[in-house]
Amino acid sequence: LMSEQDMQAVFSRQIAALLAGGARAICVESMTSVEEICCAVRAAKELDASVDVAATMTFDRAPDGFRTMMGVDVAAAVEALAAAGADIVGSNCGNGIEAMVEVAGEFRKHTDLPILIHANAGVPELVGGQTVFREAPQDTAGRVKDLLEAGANIVGGCCGTTPAHIAAIRAEVDKALAAM
Repeated sequence: LMSEQDMQAVFSRQIAALLAGGARAICVESMTSVEEICCAVRAAKELDASVDVAATMTFDRAPDGFRTMMGVDVAAAVEALAAAGADIVGSNCGNGIEAMVEVAGEFRKHTDLPILIHANAGVPELVGGQTVFREAPQDTAGRVKDLLEAGANIVGGCCGTTPAHIAAIRAEVDKALAAM
């Protein structure tokens, strides 16, 4: 078992290299442990307090809402990430856009920070030994407005998304911005 101090040191080495290479933002994603993600956020902020840090976790639907596989609910994630210094919070992977609308709403209940959501192109299925994502670009596009209304500020794609998905998301975001 790695201590939080050791974990933060590992993240610090990686982030220092990114910053030395000119990175001005760090995205820590796909985490399920609040202790681990907070070590990464703190490492970035201790190296350069001005660097923007986005921190996203992966949630699964549970009987009492959404939780990471380590049992972390959205409220606990928001509280810990904000305390660690995250500038942007949210979720990526694990869910298609429909469930991510709910996840974004949960985040918005607990924070005024910008919310980043990167949904999968649906939940992956194994078909004939191949991983298949069944959510088509138009399916994703059809829920972008709902995602924005739920509180998401930054919208993108994760596993299974294609350039066509991103183009469809962009078109819907542009429509929403034009209507503001």
